[in-house]
Amino acid sequence: MLCRVVVSFALFAAAFSLPLEGAPEKFEDIPAEYKTMIPEEVATHLKSITPEEKAVLKELAKNYKDYKDENDFLEAIKAKSPSLYEKSKKLHDFIKAKVDKLGKDAKEFVTKVLADGRKLHADFLAGNKPSLDDLKTIAKKHLDAFNNLSEESKKEFEQEFPITTSVFKNDKIKALIDKYVQN
Repeated sequence: MLCRVVVSFALFAAAFSLPLEGAPEKFEDIPAEYKTMIPEEVATHLKSITPEEKAVLKELAKNYKDYKDENDFLEAIKAKSPSLYEKSKKLHDFIKAKVDKLGKDAKEFVTKVLADGRKLHADFLAGNKPSLDDLKTIAKKHLDAFNNLSEESKKEFEQEFPITTSVFKNDKIKALIDKYVQN
């Protein structure tokens, strides 16, 4: 069950991270129980990425830390693959619109989750797979941050990210993370 929790968090982070295409080799490779956690727009995006575009992402991800921000990374994608840029830009704009609807605290929370997700995903694409302990620590950090949000901020977050909110609010998940992060 803990593995599911960690994978759920990692999927959320990867699903809402800009180069998300490389996490699974194919959308079909994602276990069915996790596919329900992926918003339709993200699933459509994952399915649309060609093998050539995945190769571009893997190449760019090796130097992910060199890009100053998302727009810089998008420009690097554009230079290598205009078709991938269009797909990535569409997803980026979709997510940005959701984040922009949030108030200050909820937006800060999402921004931190996305930053960790992008780092995890870039590391994965570059061949540096995070350890289970690293994933558990990150999941605990974000669960604690979610729990510290005001009720108003939690409602804002839930309105824009209902699937993820259900993971953060799940008492079994909270208990598992608390139990396994301490060990």
